[in-house]
Amino acid sequence: MKDRVRVFSLAVITALLATTAPVQADEYPQGCVDCHKQEPGKTNLTLNALLAQIGHPKLPKVKKVPTSCGGCHASDEGEENQFAHMIHQIHFDVPKANLYTTRFGGDCLHCHAMDADSGEALVKSGPRNW
Repeated sequence: MKDRVRVFSLAVITALLATTAPVQADEYPQGCVDCHKQEPGKTNLTLNALLAQIGHPKLPKVKKVPTSCGGCHASDEGEENQFAHMIHQIHFDVPKANLYTTRFGGDCLHCHAMDADSGEALVKSGPRNW
């Protein structure tokens, strides 16, 4: 009987703590475009500027980033996985010299959100900013 009371008490305390814990605001609710932007006096990190440096075609049809990127980069299931792998490589390659890790801390939640019901990691998306 004592074990049941302890388990019940622990469950009640856990529930109370969970409902009273402050909810932290998401500093990057739109994913890519919240980091990839032009700030006065800083390097232009907008995606169109960075992609132009590597010869990527212009992006007139892109409305939401990275959702719209799938129009070209996810024509088949394997290619979608390659695109995700490439994005992770770009953001985590050479961590000591990479802005994503040095300036933004390399936190997965800058780009991803968690679905509390399914536990699935989702990719955040926001309107293009150029």
